[in-house]
Amino acid sequence: MTSTALILEGGALRGQYTAGVLDTFMAHQQLFDLVVGVSAGALCGTNYVSQQPGRTNRINVTYRHDKNYISVRRALHRQDIINLDYLFAPHGAEWEEFDEATYEASPMRFVIAATSLPLGRAIYFTAPKGAELVGALKASSAMPFISAPAQTTHGLCLDGGIVDSIPFHYALGAGVDRIVVIRTRERAYRKRPTSSVLARAYARAFEAYPDFVQAAIARPTMYNQQASELEALEKAGRIFVIAPQNPVNVSRLESDTNKLRALYETGRAEAEAVLPALQDYLA
Repeated sequence: MTSTALILEGGALRGQYTAGVLDTFMAHQQLFDLVVGVSAGALCGTNYVSQQPGRTNRINVTYRHDKNYISVRRALHRQDIINLDYLFAPHGAEWEEFDEATYEASPMRFVIAATSLPLGRAIYFTAPKGAELVGALKASSAMPFISAPAQTTHGLCLDGGIVDSIPFHYALGAGVDRIVVIRTRERAYRKRPTSSVLARAYARAFEAYPDFVQAAIARPTMYNQQASELEALEKAGRIFVIAPQNPVNVSRLESDTNKLRALYETGRAEAEAVLPALQDYLA
């Protein structure tokens, strides 16, 4: 029997593109055996596994300027700029609560990638539930310098994108037959090398964790290698990639809700356009 996996890149509010793609998948009842997400990809993936179309977009657009949800001031207290506790708390009749029952009953196996602070390597949370789910999402999304490391069932962790920005190797290692990757950057995008200033900042801030420092400084190299390998695998027909057709002009913490809506609609439209080819690939 053919096994399938869905891989979700991070990118904070650029995840609006991913949300659009996933809502198209839900509209067509497209499921996968395995879903692996990192950072914003994991957040989008949570609402996909719980089968709540539109939830990611509605929250990001409606509550973008709610200081209880997103606030740079939170960083002053070493808290996540994006308050993930807010996403899973009840807020009254107008709020669409997370459907934990559907999430837990889903046939899709959900995996969240984070970075171990002591080890400087990827940590994967498999089918997390309840408090572990929220903790894993916090860890995967915790940005260095402005977020405190998250204490998890696997120890202290930070941003999963540091060591595994596009976690398709997880699916390859699991022997999955058909792998679909949703990017939040266009295929040609590559990161610039870590500057000497940023490298020194990592060394000072995380001097107790030398393996993490090394991994963080090498992040652009890792990311660019993943992007190039992914392109080669796509050309060889081994992996199916859905990526923005044009450069994304939405920042990680974009405040323009019109841009957020537009990126979401772009994700929906581009997913609809490639859906026949995707279904042929999965078949």
